[in-house]
Amino acid sequence: MKFVKFIVLLVIVLLLLIFVVQNVGQQVTLKFFSASNTFATEMIIVLLLAIVVGFLLGFLLAGIEILSAKNKLRVLGAEYKKLKEEVDHLRNQNIEETLSED
Repeated sequence: MKFVKFIVLLVIVLLLLIFVVQNVGQQVTLKFFSASNTFATEMIIVLLLAIVVGFLLGFLLAGIEILSAKNKLRVLGAEYKKLKEEVDHLRNQNIEETLSED
């Protein structure tokens, strides 16, 4: 499975690289909120910036999911330990003690 993920990632990076190389030298004008806030730059800078921001957002979201899963695992582990101790305590009681309490 790791090999398949590596191949897919390699193909995506290769396609992005081809796309970036084909668009080298093209000027783009970026506008922020109004026509007065514009500046011109090369397309390659905009594309690379978009790729980096996309990867960073993806890693951030994946990190949040991982931390959430670890927290849930910790809570479930504590609950499991508590229930296991309770079962062990009940298992170690004598049958007579249990019947006399009822």
